[in-house]
Amino acid sequence: MPLMNSHEVILVQMVLFPLLTYLPTSATRSLLSNSFPCPQAFFIFGDSITDTGNIQLLAPGLAATTLNYPYGESYTFTNERGHNRYSDGRLIVDFIAQAFGFPFFEPILLELEKGFKTDYTHGVDFAYSGAVVLPNSTVTPIHLQVELDQFFVYKKALLSSPQPSTPLSFLPTAAYLIPEIGINDFTNAYVEGASPQTVIDEILPKSLNVVVSVVKQLHASGARTIIVGNQPPQGCSSSILTAFLGTGPYDTIGCLDKYNKVNKVFNKKLKQALTKLQESYKTDGTLIIQFDFYNALTELYTNPAQYGFNPSTKLEACCGFGGPYNYNRNVTCGDSGNVSLSTGGTQFVNISTAPNPKEHIEWDGIHFTQAAYKIIASFFLSGHFFISPLGFNFKHLCNLDFSQF
Repeated sequence: MPLMNSHEVILVQMVLFPLLTYLPTSATRSLLSNSFPCPQAFFIFGDSITDTGNIQLLAPGLAATTLNYPYGESYTFTNERGHNRYSDGRLIVDFIAQAFGFPFFEPILLELEKGFKTDYTHGVDFAYSGAVVLPNSTVTPIHLQVELDQFFVYKKALLSSPQPSTPLSFLPTAAYLIPEIGINDFTNAYVEGASPQTVIDEILPKSLNVVVSVVKQLHASGARTIIVGNQPPQGCSSSILTAFLGTGPYDTIGCLDKYNKVNKVFNKKLKQALTKLQESYKTDGTLIIQFDFYNALTELYTNPAQYGFNPSTKLEACCGFGGPYNYNRNVTCGDSGNVSLSTGGTQFVNISTAPNPKEHIEWDGIHFTQAAYKIIASFFLSGHFFISPLGFNFKHLCNLDFSQF
């Protein structure tokens, strides 16, 4: 049973062309405050949570990459083509850029399109919507190692250019950000009929090994500030809740516990692996920052009213149609078509509006609203929900400005 919306179902079926992990003492925190080099650029990896347009540039005109209104309804990105983010507005990485006073991070394929003539002074986005961790050409050829290889190509082009358009001085102080990755691997497995326990036993260990390998490769290439977020609670998404309606058990929030368990197991093992890596890198100034995306998002689901969300719709898609979670995999946000009714017959639906996205955590059943991303970004930048290093605070250390939020 497909779990993704129609955009991503088409995407994964198509053929595309040829974190400091020990607990710091007060002295350590003081040392961080005095010596931490604030990032002058961000290199970003991941999937649709962080993609600022790569998939649209890779396959322009494909239904999977055509984000019709109301995608982008809550924010106008000047000098950018159409709607290219899987949300009603800005993503976490957009808020990070604004807080640091950087331009929005542009997709790497825009750089390639312009022949490396764009001034990417403050970083590049290598994320692709639909990307996976494990190589899987039958679903999508875009996986995490492909993104990393593109970064290596980009870096080599910069270093070999006699007059690089981008100053090379930012490379030693850049941050390498993977806010979340691997959810699509699990989703694809569920689509193919795998149980949560099968995912834990067979897919999760392989995914973890790849993520750890990528962190090692980044470090070997010279990265010294590496930020890795763990996985969000997938059992709270309206697409999963709809696809496995009534299968239970449900937790106190109303999420499907056995799907969240997969993310919890992955997150626990990721923490252990990154903690071990940090220990091995502690003599060369490497800082591995671990962000707890799972519990940051759980905070919103648990206390929605505190953050301006409507408690009665906390698990419903803002932009969707039908069912207890306002989600229908056959006609999703920005789409139109006939849907079957529980009472019999069909109804033509045109999902061209999404009222009150500020009151919703979930946007289209898979992704989140700008309002939710804003709060998650604020958590991240202010040092909340850091697994390690405890007490680390970008806002304080880098004198960040949240006024554009």
